[in-house]
Amino acid sequence: MTEEQLQLLRAARPDGQDDDDPAVADAREAAARAGDSGLVWLGAERAVDLKMKASLGQVEPPLGLEAALLMAMRAARGTAPTPENLRESVLASVRNPETRTPKDPLENVVPISRRRWLGWSAAAAAAAAFGGIWVWRRSTTIPMANLTAALAAITAKGLELGLMSPEKSAIAGWLRERQAPRLGELPVKLDKLERKGCQIYEIRGHVVSLECLLLPGMRELHLYCTVSSELADSPVSGAAPEVRSYDDQTLATWSQADLTLWLFSHEAPSLLRELLG
Repeated sequence: MTEEQLQLLRAARPDGQDDDDPAVADAREAAARAGDSGLVWLGAERAVDLKMKASLGQVEPPLGLEAALLMAMRAARGTAPTPENLRESVLASVRNPETRTPKDPLENVVPISRRRWLGWSAAAAAAAAFGGIWVWRRSTTIPMANLTAALAAITAKGLELGLMSPEKSAIAGWLRERQAPRLGELPVKLDKLERKGCQIYEIRGHVVSLECLLLPGMRELHLYCTVSSELADSPVSGAAPEVRSYDDQTLATWSQADLTLWLFSHEAPSLLRELLG
């Protein structure tokens, strides 16, 4: 096996979710060709990963650590130069929770892909080097205004869809497979619209799903959804949607059951009220 194949097998999820990835599959075949020694190593590696995953699930992370880990991950992957003050930034985030509103709404916005797991082991190693711990997600809430600003910026900048499909069932299955938040029953008129595709974002440690819907003439509506408990101030569940102007867009927000939703468009507010009525 090559060093790159070893790293792929070390980074692949221990429950086998990455085994159908071509690069991971090639690495597994290389381990098998290595004979008993390769298979024994792979089995032992996955056993350790499963124990680590179970242990990490019981850890309560320090507030503000995740933003520092994401920065460490980007540096470890080589997509950005390592900041000179990385150690100080990590330790400061552990000691002082980050409560500010970011100047750039797209700060710490990460589209989630199925290969993203492969980079997390690098972030874990970077964090461990400074006495940190590896965490799965932020345990604190985020003000709705902050999340709304980030979603508006994503919409205005342009979307990179993780799945392109006009089929509602395909989109529902894609999001469900990735355990992303999604409202099962949309308002009837909204639900009848054709789909364009979907995506999942991690915004300052909070997972938000996106469904892109189409009006006649290929006019797009962007429906975002997250778990209401992720927000410090979510709308009252069951209350009528609030429709208003937001920057250069029209925005509707509401909560249903345990989910909060944002609907962005460039349509008139009256049309959004009709679709949500």
